[in-house]
Amino acid sequence: MSKFFARFRRDSRGIAAIEVAFIMPFLLFLYFGLVDLTAMISLNRKVTYAASVVADLVTQNDSTVNSSDIDDYFNAAELVMKPTPIDNVRVEVYQYRSVSGTITNQWSRKSPDGGDCAPPDTSGMANLMTDGNDLIVAVVCTTYSPYIATFLGESVLGATTFNMNEQIALRPRQSETLSCTGCS
Repeated sequence: MSKFFARFRRDSRGIAAIEVAFIMPFLLFLYFGLVDLTAMISLNRKVTYAASVVADLVTQNDSTVNSSDIDDYFNAAELVMKPTPIDNVRVEVYQYRSVSGTITNQWSRKSPDGGDCAPPDTSGMANLMTDGNDLIVAVVCTTYSPYIATFLGESVLGATTFNMNEQIALRPRQSETLSCTGCS
């Protein structure tokens, strides 16, 4: 019996299979985690750029912008977001005006796709505005569902989807105020 244990201890034929069994789950988790991380960073950059594009296009108008023009700007955001499906992306444009130090929302326009975005954060807007001056805020939001969430679920990640949103505020370029025809 002691010869059997001595031979068993020296035998190294199954070591590679055991090492693979221990290491492979970690390597797969690492691989899919990096795929998710790079996809999330890419989507975040697209959301930021789409908000910047929409805000820039709206602020290039003279003293009035049409709602149909803003809808075209939403189409530009769709091109920026490709290949992400636009039905999961929401684009919103808000106009704020400062009157005697009070900031009020005069009009807004929202894309028909995606869920509702969080309303713009108005803290700090007073520092960007003077009396009778407008500020255009473009908000883009979407959700990201990591591939690894299908394997690990909410118990490990804390959530199976993550909200991504970006808010860009710019002043009109051609005039101090910017009104919108056809906007609410």
